[in-house]
Amino acid sequence: MLEVKALRTEYLENPLGLDAKKPRLGWKLRSDGRNVLQTAYQVQASASESFIDLMWDSGKVDTSQSQGILYEGPELRSLERVYWRVKVWSNQGVESSFSSSVFFETGMLQTSDWVAHWIEPESEVDISAYKPSPYIRKEFTVKKGLVSARACLTAKGLYRFYLNGIEGTDHLFTPGFTSYHQRLQYQVYDVTPLLQEGSNALGVILGDGWWRGATGGASLMNNFGYKVAFLGQFVLNYEDGSREIIGSDDSFRTSSGPLLKSDMKAGDVYDARINIEGWNQPSYDDSTWEPVQFKADGFDNLIATRSVPVRAKERFTPKVMRTPNGETILDLGQNIAGWVEMNVQGDAGTEIVLIHGEALDQQGNFTLQNLSEHGTLEDFQEVHYITAGDGVESYSPRFSIFGFRYVLVKNYPGEITPENFTAVAVYSDSDETGDFTCSNPLITQLVSNSKWSQKGNFMEVPTDCPTRERAGWTGDAQVFARTASDFMHVYPFFEKWMADVAAEQFADGSVGSTVPTVIGHHSMEEWQRFMEHNNNPMVAMRRPKPGTASILDGSAGWGDAAVIIPWTMYLCYGDKTILERQFNSAKAWVDYMAACAKNANELFQDSPAYHHFTDGERDADYIWDTKFHWGEWLETDTEMRDLMAVLTKTKGNHPDVSTAYFAYSTRLLVEMAAVLERTEDEAKYQALYEKIKRVYNQYFIRDDGSILEGRQAPNVRTLAFDLASEDKKQAVADKLAQLVVEQDYHLNTGFLSTPFILQVLADYGHADVAFRLLEQDTCPSWLYAVSNGATTIWESWKGIKPDGELSGSLNHYSYGAVCNFLFAGIAGIRPVWETPGYKHFILKPLVGGTLTHASATYESPYGTITSIWERMDHGIVYQFEVPTNTTATIMLAGNEEDLKGVSGGYPDAHYEDGRIVVTVGSGKYQFTIQVGSVAAQ
Repeated sequence: MLEVKALRTEYLENPLGLDAKKPRLGWKLRSDGRNVLQTAYQVQASASESFIDLMWDSGKVDTSQSQGILYEGPELRSLERVYWRVKVWSNQGVESSFSSSVFFETGMLQTSDWVAHWIEPESEVDISAYKPSPYIRKEFTVKKGLVSARACLTAKGLYRFYLNGIEGTDHLFTPGFTSYHQRLQYQVYDVTPLLQEGSNALGVILGDGWWRGATGGASLMNNFGYKVAFLGQFVLNYEDGSREIIGSDDSFRTSSGPLLKSDMKAGDVYDARINIEGWNQPSYDDSTWEPVQFKADGFDNLIATRSVPVRAKERFTPKVMRTPNGETILDLGQNIAGWVEMNVQGDAGTEIVLIHGEALDQQGNFTLQNLSEHGTLEDFQEVHYITAGDGVESYSPRFSIFGFRYVLVKNYPGEITPENFTAVAVYSDSDETGDFTCSNPLITQLVSNSKWSQKGNFMEVPTDCPTRERAGWTGDAQVFARTASDFMHVYPFFEKWMADVAAEQFADGSVGSTVPTVIGHHSMEEWQRFMEHNNNPMVAMRRPKPGTASILDGSAGWGDAAVIIPWTMYLCYGDKTILERQFNSAKAWVDYMAACAKNANELFQDSPAYHHFTDGERDADYIWDTKFHWGEWLETDTEMRDLMAVLTKTKGNHPDVSTAYFAYSTRLLVEMAAVLERTEDEAKYQALYEKIKRVYNQYFIRDDGSILEGRQAPNVRTLAFDLASEDKKQAVADKLAQLVVEQDYHLNTGFLSTPFILQVLADYGHADVAFRLLEQDTCPSWLYAVSNGATTIWESWKGIKPDGELSGSLNHYSYGAVCNFLFAGIAGIRPVWETPGYKHFILKPLVGGTLTHASATYESPYGTITSIWERMDHGIVYQFEVPTNTTATIMLAGNEEDLKGVSGGYPDAHYEDGRIVVTVGSGKYQFTIQVGSVAAQ
């Protein structure tokens, strides 16, 4: 049996509105045999599902490639649907049937396809106040014989649309978050079922969103502009071959409605007494509504949707609790990002208030204290609903989203019961790919916590938290990107966001700490207004002229996202498109680091590196000791409230951190250049990398393996980035193990190095220390939070201190990056960069600690990989599954005696560095290693 399944175009299932001229196609194979590989494929494309008339037939193409196949049919036209299917041949002489067909549709491939106009519903706005959501409507006629209808829509702000009273928006928070002035997404919808012959009505509601609503930790307003706007185009195709286009123009009318406030952070005010019932249906009297205004904007910055949609996902029925101070709260039992659907019945004018938060204080009362350490929170995560008084009413936000586990309910009429409240998780709907369980329930819960922090923070962009900031911090994203790919299929998510990283990269090559930036303004007009009223020079430095880096941008470990994330996506998915698109950005960042390193820092002028020359070059020229850096960030012995004081004391100088990242990104750039066959760049940056590594070894690594006294992070980074020379590696690792033992098997690392500490300990002979560190459950440790009821990853190791004091966000994914060790270390599922995307991969499980069993599954681009091990009385039993069209190298700890039990069935089996090594093809496998050899691990 050989079956082709899971056909995707541009990694999406039956997508609409693509603007790729040659979309990428991919599929998976299923077979019940072993060692099955694809040897050839044939793709057919057609304008109809019948495939009677083919647009394109690839013919039989001899290759095992089943991902990243480019469409090579006729040049695509705008709003064109293409059906495609595939058949394959295997190395065992089997020819599959053609798969079931799937389709994709193009979007607006030329700017000239747009005949609609940008329209603004607001004539005047108070730029310092929250604004009511504009409602827009238009009636139009559909002729007889409608065959298909597409809506192409976007907005400055957020939009939701309705046709004849039925909502057509199947994605949330559209058009999404991008660097709007350069890249504004539009969506395409199939609205054929929503239209009727004769009179029809379009209704649109606009929200502030990221365009002009509160963004970032400082709740910066009007980031991109002052007024919201809408652009929409309906394309109607009829049986007679005619086409009709209905575009937004000055015939649309607008009014305010019951949604009086819709800020993504601050929340909603909805007055249900304002009755505009029927506003989005035909025959509504809109004579009192105002005409919209033309906005003379172009379409050059418009792009099709490049990412997965945001959707409402899991639903929770809360428990109702009374707190010691007499308040009523809802407890979901899970910290999420999303909203609450509420049913209520009360007298007209009753104002119900829902306030969303993550925690209860030491007395068990609702609090927002942990989210207010960087300033007071006003109008934060609140819903105010004013009843109409005409029976049971329902409400949920349209344009607001909150991070919360608890909801404080105020002024609810009648009894508060769970049945009247449903919490809904909302996030970017990437396919879930990985899971890990083991005999330690706290570690299994840690996996759940990490996954939920990813869900709560992957909402259009990878945010730091879904509460006070909601910013796309580049450092947080780069440390978690590898683990993110374990849990979900994140290639399209990161491909879209990395394009914005490149779009917002500054002229000197530096990369912002947040993308799209919420540290400074995008709107020149708003920045000029801000500068006229600002008297604080430090604030002015933090909010520079649009397009100019602030003092907080260009930090090592944050800007390196420009290199690390594209490389990570290539490693995990095998698609070099992201390398091709991001190479110039990555190169510009490395060049920026190199230029900064050559600048002298007077604080270090007396250090030896400034007075020693090698081959005519000053050694200090390869040490990055200038500019501001966030450093390791939030090490275990650092309090949230002390961080800015620490930064002030060090003046943001962390040469050990910045120089290590300078070397690491340069090395990854070399690898990228090799993949892309850019030989000159490969040679140039290889030479640069060797100089940085030499200098790093000479000036940072001491003979005893220490780097910074008492700090684990520099040693972790040195090993993870392969910066130590061969004669120093073991000393660096032994010193790291010593530092962990001296901390009584606790961490003192921060955001940047924590993801790597367990793996480097295990790789250099200290697996026992790694497991004790992983299973530690007292503060500070991963399992301390789990033991204290956490359902997501905390921002600080001491998010809830042993005495109950709160500190920082309780939903930051960064420390959850340790979960990659569970997949790649304990389960041993590892990609290989020479054969990326798990085409060939390694299975190298690690048995240790108190664990008696562990199990991981990962849905790779080619299918399901499984790695399971269990300690039994007679030995360790391993079970593996290798997907069709892939191969794997299995590496099991054992001795040469154990090899005899394997070599009979696997001719290439051999013993190497304490492990039995065997290469296998697709299929299911089981191995048992006797108890006596376990000690050899």
